[in-house]
Amino acid sequence: MTEQPLAPEPTAFSATPGVYHWERLVGEWPTRLHLRIDPDGGGMLIANAAQAASLSPVGVQMARDLLEGRSDEAVIADIKAAFAGATAEQVTADLAAVHRLIDDLARPGDNYPISNLGGVSVWERQLAAPLRADVIQSDPDTMRNIFHTLWDAAVPHVTVSTRPSADLADLPIIIEAAEDIGMIAGLRSVASWLTEDIIEQTAMAGLDHLDLLYISSDPDRHNAIAGDHDHHNVLARFQQCHDLELCPVAQVPLIAGNADAADEIAFALADIRVTNLVFFALACPDDDNDAQAAGAIPARALPQVAMLIEETAEDTEGRYLWAPPVRFDNSRSLAEQVCAGPRTAADVAIHVAADGIVYPARGPAECAGNLLTDTWQQIWGNDCFVRYRENIKAPDRCPDCPDLEICAAYCPKDPAGWSDHTQQ
Repeated sequence: MTEQPLAPEPTAFSATPGVYHWERLVGEWPTRLHLRIDPDGGGMLIANAAQAASLSPVGVQMARDLLEGRSDEAVIADIKAAFAGATAEQVTADLAAVHRLIDDLARPGDNYPISNLGGVSVWERQLAAPLRADVIQSDPDTMRNIFHTLWDAAVPHVTVSTRPSADLADLPIIIEAAEDIGMIAGLRSVASWLTEDIIEQTAMAGLDHLDLLYISSDPDRHNAIAGDHDHHNVLARFQQCHDLELCPVAQVPLIAGNADAADEIAFALADIRVTNLVFFALACPDDDNDAQAAGAIPARALPQVAMLIEETAEDTEGRYLWAPPVRFDNSRSLAEQVCAGPRTAADVAIHVAADGIVYPARGPAECAGNLLTDTWQQIWGNDCFVRYRENIKAPDRCPDCPDLEICAAYCPKDPAGWSDHTQQ
């Protein structure tokens, strides 16, 4: 839902950009609400790390006042004072709409947070920061410092990516650190890298969603890349998510060995009640024969694969998101790149390395600064982020393809729009 402001400019109201956090009960269900306010006065309301809606400056003020417990009469008076030309009838109707919006968002659900260009058109506005940070696991103190810097910069959602060599015992502490300051917290991994106890402990610490690699509904194909018994493990971990009332997310790599069966993968996941899927393609230019032989998908094939997946989404009623494609690196194995996953799981996101270095979602692995040593203004104002925001404000839509979600930021056939680590 996107509301239209009653007047172009507010006359009195001024909201400080940032993230505001509330908790409330809806019946017996606890609800967490995040209101993200951007420099232009617009913002986004996120509920239960599950659903989100874009708000105009009017909607931002109404939502904030209502969540702070102000009466309808007081909210109406504030809006009439702040926005020139607002009639009582307009304000009353808009306030009723915001009431409905808050009620709808606060209903229990397990959908994955909206952090992609599809569904919420946020890049047309002046953003204070991305909506999400994908952070490689480090020690708890370093992670805590990174989280505080991100929260102060108005980033409401963080997903921690773990590695086989990481200390699993730190994960509950890390997730609790994010939850303590009000962040939406996710964890991304390969199933075999985690244990049943760690998943339970992170869930108790406040984990909102668990993203696990899922390559194929065929156990042999999956295990050949993810490791022995991983297919069994990922199914067990997804069931554990259901038991813990934790949102399960399947992160599906698209490679030569499974792209033509993407619909079968989606249906198999729907059968086990996993309907939140993040797809990322390991792609290569059409003339890179070595990469294709190793398992990468040529650029020309990406729209066709995307069309198959979007048609399947209608049949499964799933929530499918597109991570930026990853350019295949011929110096690394297919398994290594698949298990590492995408740089970010969304476009309105950043990647943060274990040492605090920040990278944009797409393009070369160009350092934009360090969260541990640089100010957010320096990082967000870095040339690579300026260019990135300019490039995806108005992506070119070619006449050859239908209106696909994968095309929302860049043409998927253009390697310039891929996450590219081959130039390091």
